[in-house]
Formats: sequence, C-alpha cells, structure tokens
Amino acid sequence: MMNKIYSRAEMREHGIDTSDYVFIDKAGDVKGTFLLKADARNKMIRLFFHLDDGRKIITPVFWWQIEKKVGNIDVGSRVLLHYKQNGTGGIHLEAAEIIEAAKTIENDDFSDLFDSFSNK
Repeated sequence: MMNKIYSRAEMREHGIDTSDYVFIDKAGDVKGTFLLKADARNKMIRLFFHLDDGRKIITPVFWWQIEKKVGNIDVGSRVLLHYKQNGTGGIHLEAAEIIEAAKTIENDDFSDLFDSFSNK
C-alpha cells in the first residue's frame, strides 16, 4: 500500500470496506499496525489501525495535525498509540510512536497488508 492519503473514490476502486472499524472509547496506550490514511470531510483525515487485541479502530485527525501525529510513520508500521481524554470527554490521538518500521510499498497492492486484517 502506498504511503499516501487515499480518497473515497480510491477506496471504492480497491474494494476497501472499513464498516467494521470503530472509534476508540478509552484513553490509554495501545499497540497495533497502521493500515491506511484516508480522506474525510471537514478537512479531516481518517487513520485506520488494527490493534494487537483484535480491535479495528478509526482515528480522525485534522489535516494540519497529520504531520505531528503520524507524519513520519509509514503505513504498515507497528505503532504504540497514546490516546488522551479531552475536556469535553472525547478521546483523541495524542501521539504515535514507531515500534517497528514498515517497508514502504510503491504501489496500490492492498493484499499483503489491509486484506490480512480484514477477516480478523
């Protein structure tokens, strides 16, 4: 999978179904694999992770936060995610750390990465 932000049209074209991804519901640290960056509404980017405990989560960030949150992390990397609770009770991604860096894939081959998590 290329290390880029995919549009909704590209996700449809590749048959990527993210309907079973949910928002994280508790603050804390979790480990997982960074799967995909995708466009969203209102100047947001959607980040998709498959956690070690089996959960599939989606994390929205504003486009201007992408560099601070995951800008140097390649899709496919193993990461430690730090989620915090904000003043209104919502949970947001505070930071992400690389545990094991991924090898960058130079094409849109989703079979080795995204598909491996789709049936878990």
